[in-house]
Amino acid sequence: MREINIITIDGPASSGKTTVARMLAQKLSIPLLESGSLYRLVTYFLVNSGEPLNSYLEDKQALLQFLREVFKETKIEITPSGTSIYWNGKLIKEELRSKEVEDTVSQVSAIKEVREFLTEFMRSIGEKNKLIAEGRDMGSIVFPYSDVKIFLTADEKIRAERRFKEKAEKEKIDKKSLYKEVWDNIKFRDKLDSQRKVAPLTIPDGAYIIDTSSLISEEVMNEILKIIESKNREK
Repeated sequence: MREINIITIDGPASSGKTTVARMLAQKLSIPLLESGSLYRLVTYFLVNSGEPLNSYLEDKQALLQFLREVFKETKIEITPSGTSIYWNGKLIKEELRSKEVEDTVSQVSAIKEVREFLTEFMRSIGEKNKLIAEGRDMGSIVFPYSDVKIFLTADEKIRAERRFKEKAEKEKIDKKSLYKEVWDNIKFRDKLDSQRKVAPLTIPDGAYIIDTSSLISEEVMNEILKIIESKNREK
């Protein structure tokens, strides 16, 4: 039987990959690496550094030094429950979901030096752990040698509705303006992710594509379990 060490789950915003990846990780008791959390971490520290983001774009050496200093004080813990980030011993979670981070993370994620730094960092985790890796370029760039590659997709309108419902439960603002904000953000993220020069959102070679538009999370997870079972039977 073939041993499955790394499973990657990629897809556009609100395709369901984070929820499904967490369910799958807990079902299989495999640590979950959530790449989005790492990009949010970098974004959080950049927007709170006291320096304009453009200053780091103009001085790439300063940016790399900044990243090294941040990760020197950062502990990344991956478990089947997800990726936990500690900075100076403090769990950082809600900070990574602030509006400022939300509005800037796509821009930061498109920076070549940031992607290269985090790609190397994530690969170092993959060398030591059996894991499920979730993101936008896990199967195409970070772990192209992964044993099982999944790419989740869904209709743009459905993805916007999912994101709207999630945010509406947390934010008490006008629903009409919130939906427009979510819809615009989905389209913006899709365009930025697919057109960026470094590691654009693409379907990885050999990936199994699952359209989640009409599926609930449990159904998507079961489809992936069938794929993994089939791979396990390969010699």
